[in-house]
Amino acid sequence: MNFTVNEIFFSIQGEGSRAGRPCLFIRLTGCPLRCVYCDTTYAYNEGDLRELQDVLDEVQATLGPPGKGPNAPFVEVTGGEPLAHPNAPALLQGLLDLGYEVALETAGSQDVSKVPRAVVKILDRKTPGSGEVDHWLESNLTYLTPGQDELKFVLCSETDYLWAKDWCETHGLLDTLDILFSPVWGSLDAAWLAERIVADHLPVRFQLQLHKLLWGPNRRGV
Repeated sequence: MNFTVNEIFFSIQGEGSRAGRPCLFIRLTGCPLRCVYCDTTYAYNEGDLRELQDVLDEVQATLGPPGKGPNAPFVEVTGGEPLAHPNAPALLQGLLDLGYEVALETAGSQDVSKVPRAVVKILDRKTPGSGEVDHWLESNLTYLTPGQDELKFVLCSETDYLWAKDWCETHGLLDTLDILFSPVWGSLDAAWLAERIVADHLPVRFQLQLHKLLWGPNRRGV
């Protein structure tokens, strides 16, 4: 079983409720979307064909044995769009079988029903400002586990903020899921977004891309 892998690297998790944790990232090549703010365009086509076992061996060699608890070795499969690979669920299951905590970063335009339930699913709901708002499978909400999975909104503008707020309220998600609001780097003022969330008493998690604060927006492998 083969996968086109753009890069595998060990770094600090930069986003979500696990921000700050050391994390091994597996970035798969390819994405059917073209978000206007995409910061991984190099993953559209660049990558090497690798066997599943080869990838799993590298994970084990890098992370060592699995563990338990909040600081146990952690792996995230990202892209590109990892679920554009039909065999991505097998990779995710293989990582789980090794005993690691596993997360998946996906745009929500691909069916997540075959993703193993134990995988932490981080769905990026595209906003109007992304240019890809219509690429979304509503049925994916059925497969999100409260207390485990996350729904992320990357916001380009105040219009995006209002749209995301209304969308969450309409779908009744603010009291059921971890919701993440993040400003597009260099586009939406982060302080404005934080202040607006506070002013609106909106029960979402504000986040910044920690890796960009540490190493800048253009460095790979972080």
